[in-house]
Amino acid sequence: MNHRAFTFIDKTVFKNGNLLFFFFIIACLLSRSNSDFFFIDILGQLGFQIVIGGVILFFILLFLKRFWASVICVFICVLFSADILLSCNHCKDSIIDEFQIRNKIRLMTFNISYTNPVSNFENIKEMILSENPDVIQFQEISPKMLNEIKSLKSVFPYSTNLDKPLDIFDSVILSKHPLINSRTEDNKAVLTTLNLNETKINLVGIHLLPGGTQEHFNLALEQVDYLKTLINNINENVILIGDLNMTSTSRRFSKFLRETNLYTVTSYTKPTSTWPAFLPNFLGIQLEHVLFSDNFKLINKKNANNFGSDHRPLIVDLSY
Repeated sequence: MNHRAFTFIDKTVFKNGNLLFFFFIIACLLSRSNSDFFFIDILGQLGFQIVIGGVILFFILLFLKRFWASVICVFICVLFSADILLSCNHCKDSIIDEFQIRNKIRLMTFNISYTNPVSNFENIKEMILSENPDVIQFQEISPKMLNEIKSLKSVFPYSTNLDKPLDIFDSVILSKHPLINSRTEDNKAVLTTLNLNETKINLVGIHLLPGGTQEHFNLALEQVDYLKTLINNINENVILIGDLNMTSTSRRFSKFLRETNLYTVTSYTKPTSTWPAFLPNFLGIQLEHVLFSDNFKLINKKNANNFGSDHRPLIVDLSY
């Protein structure tokens, strides 16, 4: 890099902060747009991270004595955050009072990672037994890991897809309670009816495609449209569980909730990010979700140890 180019970068970025400010505004605008372009959708999944970037930029601009630019930066952060919060109109608050809890179900979803060594399974098994879920949904199960998962049948006697060859986007559901009318759809969604204390819960498990390329993103959109139709045909007592490869800050996620009439709980004071597992919880993104129809209420949600996976498990307690 010649001296003139270095001087231009130094002046533009570090002395004036113009380029950083420009990129921040573009990221905010693009991430809140309704676009079918995969790169813009990826930006839309990073709403919280964009806000953090805006806060860091604010202090950089203050340090550079760009007062009006720093004020505008704060204003944009506030507007951006408000738009995210207002678009999440299918979010519910958690239950605080114990007397509100009627019947309870604990669900776990875990992208165990296709490359996760089998040697980690003993720790995974101990974690599962300790957390004691009623239902577990696994994704990205290698053939060797599938054999290990079968050892859980003594605790979880009911299952889907446990005795068939799986690819990386298939999922397995294990349950302590009877599962009836189980089937796997063309879009990899597993549909089953959970018979829980004489209450029938329509359970849907899925691992949606990531939109890392335009081709994959287009396939993911088709997969989501098919999933919407499935859920709307069920209509009641629905729980959707799995790796959705969407975060709660994206417009696509909010649209999905509205069109399926499902609900989620987003906590900004107690984040439960699931990917990537090596980042601190508040810096990661939550790709795993447990979504539910209006008759369910959330009691609690938390993460567990990932034990070799690049995803953290998500554990959710619901009242019904």
